[in-house]
Amino acid sequence: MDPKEEEKLIRISSLVLREMRGTLSGEDRLFLERWLQESVMNKQIYWRCLDEAQQREAYASLQHFEKQRNFESIKAKLSFRSSTKRSRLLQRLWPYVAAASVLLALSVVWYWNRDNSRPVQTQFEAVNDRLPASHRAIITLSDGRQYALNRGEKQVVIDGGGIRYNDGHEVASIDAAVSARIETPRGGTYEVTLPDGTQVKLNAGTTLAYPTVFAKDRREVSLQGEAYFEVAKREDQPFIVHTKNQQVKVLGTHFNINAYPTVAQTKTTLLEGKVQVKELIKGQKVTLLPGDQSVNEGTVLTKHPVNIAQEMAWIYGKFNFDGKSLRQVMDELSQWYAVDVVYKGDVPDVSFFGGTFRTSKLSTILKILKDQDLSYHLTDDGKLIIEKNNPKAQKGGQ
Repeated sequence: MDPKEEEKLIRISSLVLREMRGTLSGEDRLFLERWLQESVMNKQIYWRCLDEAQQREAYASLQHFEKQRNFESIKAKLSFRSSTKRSRLLQRLWPYVAAASVLLALSVVWYWNRDNSRPVQTQFEAVNDRLPASHRAIITLSDGRQYALNRGEKQVVIDGGGIRYNDGHEVASIDAAVSARIETPRGGTYEVTLPDGTQVKLNAGTTLAYPTVFAKDRREVSLQGEAYFEVAKREDQPFIVHTKNQQVKVLGTHFNINAYPTVAQTKTTLLEGKVQVKELIKGQKVTLLPGDQSVNEGTVLTKHPVNIAQEMAWIYGKFNFDGKSLRQVMDELSQWYAVDVVYKGDVPDVSFFGGTFRTSKLSTILKILKDQDLSYHLTDDGKLIIEKNNPKAQKGGQ
């Protein structure tokens, strides 16, 4: 192995281990985040490290290096006869298990990449699944500074004084008023408290931009993606959310906006208070009361009552598929599990009912396709292929 490549793999191994243990911060966190974005393979490595079965496999590999006399008794205790004992033991051994898991995964990748004639994907067929979104986000300030947020935390506060986690731990100081942008990647989610105390929960694949100090007469932010707002009430300082084709103006209220760039419709759902939604091209306006939803498509703005529990399921950690088409469901899964959905052949846009928890693995949720006479398989480059069942040859055995 090239010395530089070896040094990089060792550093990545160390960073992933520290990230798992919640001790990673600052520049190293950003380095790891950039490494994850470099390739699908890097993400697969990371998912492999988080998988419990892979961790047990890594632990088993330690027997080749463990020299302590009581190793066999330790291994015997991992027979899973007692969940309590197992938990305590794994707590003590966790640093070694995690480190071995990371190193094993990285070693496999290097080994199979050193000979281009070897198909890398065969080594990762067992991990052709996707874990649910985790707490991940990157903050970019207008002065060029970037910070990858701790996955061990889920909420950050940004104001004129600096960036800090909800527990008070400082990420960075800010000397003057600047603009900030917080981005969650596909497969990531985060919560942010704005300078006025407004709280925002960002869904996967979302960007929120705002100043660290609001103007005296208004509070303005820009959104791409989906976010739930609990706006701090200030009657003399309206809160305005700008999206690609509309603006929402409020004084103090709870509402949700879904404005993904890949979806034709922008939806605004009101839970509490009162908001005004304005379409930007023709200037059409509607006023929403609790339980109302506006739909902006092109230059047409309409409103109608909705089931809040269904519309806001994501806030409570659930997917709700009631009455949604296949493509609507797959749009949600694409963001949450960071996959690209490809429809092969004539795939009917069937409807679904029911739901599940957003903490489930992707393969668990995709079992709903069986009832619709559909099959799927997940490629190594992150594509989810969906097609009608072929009675003569089932694809992927799903």
